[in-house]
Amino acid sequence: MFKNNLIKIVAANKRHINSSFFLFCINFINFVYPLLISPFIIKKCGLEGFGLVILFQSISIFIASITDYGFNINGTREITFNQDNNTFVNRHFFVVSYTKCILLIGAILLSLLIYIFFSKASEYSFLYFSSLLILIGRTFNPLWILRSLHKIKYFFYFFILFKVIAFVIIYIFLNQSSLFLVNMTIGLSDFLTCLFSIIVLFFSLKWEFFRPDFVAVKNEILTGFSIFIQVVSINANAYLNPMILGFFVNEYALGIYCVVEKIILIVKFCGSFIIQSIFPKACELAAKNLSSYKIFARNLFLFLVFSMLIAGFVLTGFSDLIVSFFLKSNRSACQELLIYSAWIPLVVGLNMVPYMTFMVFNKQNKTTSVLITSVLLNIIIAGILSKNFGIYGMTAGIYSIELFISISLWAILTVKFPFLNFINNDKKA
Repeated sequence: MFKNNLIKIVAANKRHINSSFFLFCINFINFVYPLLISPFIIKKCGLEGFGLVILFQSISIFIASITDYGFNINGTREITFNQDNNTFVNRHFFVVSYTKCILLIGAILLSLLIYIFFSKASEYSFLYFSSLLILIGRTFNPLWILRSLHKIKYFFYFFILFKVIAFVIIYIFLNQSSLFLVNMTIGLSDFLTCLFSIIVLFFSLKWEFFRPDFVAVKNEILTGFSIFIQVVSINANAYLNPMILGFFVNEYALGIYCVVEKIILIVKFCGSFIIQSIFPKACELAAKNLSSYKIFARNLFLFLVFSMLIAGFVLTGFSDLIVSFFLKSNRSACQELLIYSAWIPLVVGLNMVPYMTFMVFNKQNKTTSVLITSVLLNIIIAGILSKNFGIYGMTAGIYSIELFISISLWAILTVKFPFLNFINNDKKA
């Protein structure tokens, strides 16, 4: 009976399982890739060079929030609900693509402002501008629609090819005078992957070119504005800290912080990957039955919290071994900071499923004020603590901001939307 039930479950979710597998492989490579090149960058260019690479990489990823604009949530949800309507899918892809092109202009203007006012950007001009290729690569990423259509394989094969080419280029040509190669090759590999994936998708689905009018683009911007504010806020908290720290510490201290941040981000990334993988499935469950969604969300929440708890113990107990992967000597400073930072993923894990719930039920506008406030608090607290306590002050600021976000999201879910509170499954809509 168990075997028969398992076969039925697998058969019923075959497309989701297939898509999740390819998405898992993509995210696994994104997980492994920094682990492979980071020690090599540190060996060839030192902690100072590594810190600069991660600094400008983080800035580029943050600026890319403008072109992401929440399409990974809004776009995925719209295509999921209309995946059988090829005409709608065709037209919506072009509406989103045109909107991204317009938003790219704003992103470039922001990058120029950062260059003017951030001294390290102007000091390392070529490294900064070459890093902006990451922005270009992320702008045209089609994963938001491939996930919904369960056609991630189109993306996967090109992704593998260009990642291998990028790795070979970095491995052969990287030295202190060619530090720009790291972010440049990452950006180019992302752009070429997206370009060829879109071409294959276009011809395989027999799409026709569609030029959306101004009203369609305007509506897309207005519809996604609340999610955009939240995406920018989340990415500001995740990626702007190296820039804030860069105002107050030298390149060596920045390098120590970036090594530990890279480790913590990898752990957080694992949780984010799970949320991204199951988001289309969560939308489908929510559309069919609220009780089923709440059971699903509760189990997911418990799994994430338990996983992050284990991760905290691992990061603490094996800190020297983990740091030794990146550094072969002078590891004590990184080890101590890693132990101090080990429980950040657990605090983040507390708010992942509540936030997903708001996205699934299109209630994200209720959390906008929380995320905006968290960015303002982060800039103030991180700035003050970094100036006075350096890298430890920055870490303390991250703890306080993530705790503020978790408490606030749970308060909104419990007080304003008790029927969506997946911990209490007896509430009805």
